[in-house]
Amino acid sequence: MPFNDQDENKKDTSFISEKIKQRPINRKKLLRRTIITASMAVVFGLVACLTFLLLQPLLSDKLYPESQPEKVSFPEESASDELTPEEMFADDNEIAESEAMNEESQKNQIDEAIASYAYNESDYARIVASLKDVADEASRSIVRVTGITNSTNWFSDSFENGGASGVIVADNGTALFILVPSSAVKNAKSIKVKFCDNSSADAEMCLADTVTSLCVISVKLSNLQESTRTSIKLADFANTNFSNLTGVPVIAVGSPIGIQNSISIGMITSDKSPLNLADSNYKYITTDMLGNSDSTGAIVGLNGKLLGIIDMNCTSKDKDKKSREGIPNHISAIAITELKDLITDLSNKETRVLFGIRGTTVPVDIQNEMNMPAGAYVISTVQSSPAMNAGIQSGDIITKIDDDEIISFDQFIKKLADYSPDDIISVTVMRQSNKDYTQLKTKVTLESATHD
Repeated sequence: MPFNDQDENKKDTSFISEKIKQRPINRKKLLRRTIITASMAVVFGLVACLTFLLLQPLLSDKLYPESQPEKVSFPEESASDELTPEEMFADDNEIAESEAMNEESQKNQIDEAIASYAYNESDYARIVASLKDVADEASRSIVRVTGITNSTNWFSDSFENGGASGVIVADNGTALFILVPSSAVKNAKSIKVKFCDNSSADAEMCLADTVTSLCVISVKLSNLQESTRTSIKLADFANTNFSNLTGVPVIAVGSPIGIQNSISIGMITSDKSPLNLADSNYKYITTDMLGNSDSTGAIVGLNGKLLGIIDMNCTSKDKDKKSREGIPNHISAIAITELKDLITDLSNKETRVLFGIRGTTVPVDIQNEMNMPAGAYVISTVQSSPAMNAGIQSGDIITKIDDDEIISFDQFIKKLADYSPDDIISVTVMRQSNKDYTQLKTKVTLESATHD
């Protein structure tokens, strides 16, 4: 049978047959490689994260250095800053017009206007409304401070203390600083601040003062909405060191009757009495406004300037048994000017020292008349204080601390500001013996008057 070459080729290759068989999968080896790869990825990720966390702050500081917040400070005041009683309730334009007018002519015009004008209920309403406007403006610097503990009730709600009204006293560009009674945040695990626009923010403790029982807390500006920043304001301090405030009309804002956002209107009945707290020269202001043990907040003048921080413990802090009858149920306050140094230290977290005496300056006429040395006169010593432990007693006159002469109680207070807790100082006192004074020296180990 005939055939061709093509058929021959097919016949020759027809016996060739190739079958490709897939190599079997080694599941154990594949699993091992997968685990190794995943583990290396995790290790690499952890190393990268740790490296970033460690280097990121350093690189950020180098590339984008963050400015340090400024320290809180207040300008020094002088007698030229003293406010007259008229300036306590008159605005700048009224003062300028008053000074421009002839005093005699002004008096005559006022007398004629008063004699010819018939007052009615609408005038009274306008006066009260104007006082309410002053109180509302001053309340922009008032906040409600509440301490929250970890303890819970049956409903698993955290306990809140009664709270207190605080005053916004400083702003360093990154945080607001609020002065408030320490009782508002005692034993608190967290602190809440409610502002005049009803917004709230978390706060942190700066330092608390054991002498005045006041503390400063801070709120980061970054935690506040823009609307809140424009609603609030810093308290505008008056100069209470030189002004004669007795008889001046005032307004109490905050919680003067123990209820938040309440106000009281009255006048100052005294403003120059010493508070007699340890190592301090604080003055207290009394008013004819009724209050109670829960009263907190501030006293402002009719121009809105801050005159004092309400403190209803003034009477109980007088340990020298000099009763101040007639004021326990009336709103009292610590004058603001003498509190400035304390506010500065607490805001900047600078510890203050405790020596432990209540004192005064020996007047020059008494020095001459009774042949007493100049210095800081010790009225009494605080129980278990460094001064008492060192043997200093009432009637002593401190004349030197280390190598510095002390000629007044104010100078003694300023000198203490140079020291830190646990410093040991040499104190020279003059102690009366018979009809003369004997010089004694003692060592005093200072303690801290602040805590966080």
